[in-house]
Amino acid sequence: MKDNVPYIATTKKDLSEMLLEIGVKEIDDLYEVIPQKLRLNRDLILPSPLKKVDLPLSEIELSGYMQEISAKNKSNYTYFLGAGCYNHFIPSIVDLFLKLPKFYTPYTPYKPETNQGTLQAMYEYQTMMCRLTGLEVSNASLYDGSTAMVEAAKMASRLTGRNEIIISKSIHPEYRHVFNTYFKYGDWDIKEVGISNGKTNLKELEQNISEQTAAVIIQSPNFFGILESMDHVADIVHKHTSLYINLVVETLSLALIKPTDFGADIVAGEAQSFGNHMSFGGPHLGFINCYSKHKSKLPGRVVTKTEDINGKTAYMLWGAAREQHISRNRATSNICSNHALNALAASIYLSWYGNKGLEELADIFNMQMAHYAYEKISKIHGYKATFTENKFFNEFVVNCPHDVITLNKKLLEHSIVGGLDLGRFYPEYKNKILFCVTEKTNQNDIDKLADILEYLNKNGLK
Repeated sequence: MKDNVPYIATTKKDLSEMLLEIGVKEIDDLYEVIPQKLRLNRDLILPSPLKKVDLPLSEIELSGYMQEISAKNKSNYTYFLGAGCYNHFIPSIVDLFLKLPKFYTPYTPYKPETNQGTLQAMYEYQTMMCRLTGLEVSNASLYDGSTAMVEAAKMASRLTGRNEIIISKSIHPEYRHVFNTYFKYGDWDIKEVGISNGKTNLKELEQNISEQTAAVIIQSPNFFGILESMDHVADIVHKHTSLYINLVVETLSLALIKPTDFGADIVAGEAQSFGNHMSFGGPHLGFINCYSKHKSKLPGRVVTKTEDINGKTAYMLWGAAREQHISRNRATSNICSNHALNALAASIYLSWYGNKGLEELADIFNMQMAHYAYEKISKIHGYKATFTENKFFNEFVVNCPHDVITLNKKLLEHSIVGGLDLGRFYPEYKNKILFCVTEKTNQNDIDKLADILEYLNKNGLK
């Protein structure tokens, strides 16, 4: 690094002091955690299809090349894959409003006098999320569901002064991986409780919880689509004056199930289902809601309603001192920007459907249709239900008489994206498959899937 570059504030001396402080010799040492097989170890060069030489593409060549690749995309597949990223229908009004120039920005509206429209939209988003969860305060957004889970745990620790967190193994495995990455270092005691018939093992929870437990995190509907025994969990948790965090990854379920009716203290999760495209896994929309008495420890931006000097309704950011205008060690979160644009999509989506529309969407076109698929598929030889006598929302698990990966390859030949191979995350659930049904999967699609599964049973996968 050159010391005479005026627009780079960090000098060689500054850099050396920082590296010494964190205990490494050079910047490359910071990337040692990345496996060698995942590193490029050379300059990234896209070879020109026209010049046939190892030179970078020009802009027009790159544009044509990307269009050629994108032309191979097929959108006429039927999806039976969920597991945290859901193929819901998005009304055209969502993208239409989202891309209006006055809305289409990723920046936080710090100046209320020039951002009343955006602030009002965020306030309405927060209001609708509070109505869905039954809680009193919502922030304006977080990055995604997994980091929202992390933020909720840290919030509970600040509120209780305890550092022990209990999480269930029925939580999305990738969420648990992110969670453990955050809490791997530091003075934390993280415990995991097992699974019994597709739900959190309550006896094991009772054995592990103590007066040192800050919070217990349960996902419901859980990774297997099953509705947890939330009221029983809350009873166990509250006996030890701990906080019950309900993680919601499929937020459409909130139209039918209000977590506070079952004793949840904090609700956090992923709101991709509300007007956000799957987009290869992101960017999506993390959220967190709590009671008013806990709001001082809530991470992220919060928009509140007030009055201007003329007595007119106005909107502004509340509690900014908790975030950027405070010393790092006292901040409630390390979140810098946020996903307000994704929250705006959710706000438009929820406003468009309304209470009744959202409830019908969740009940008739997701829950009931998923149960139809469950009954249809579980009657096929070899596809017996894995977890019996459980209630579920729009995902369910069945045994698979074939190798799941091989089966899904055959389904792709019929323009069907099959379910998730649970053995990928749970070795004990090898040859179990997780199917998802949304409003974009109709009865004919389900019947077609069942017919193909029957056919492959009789004729094999070869």
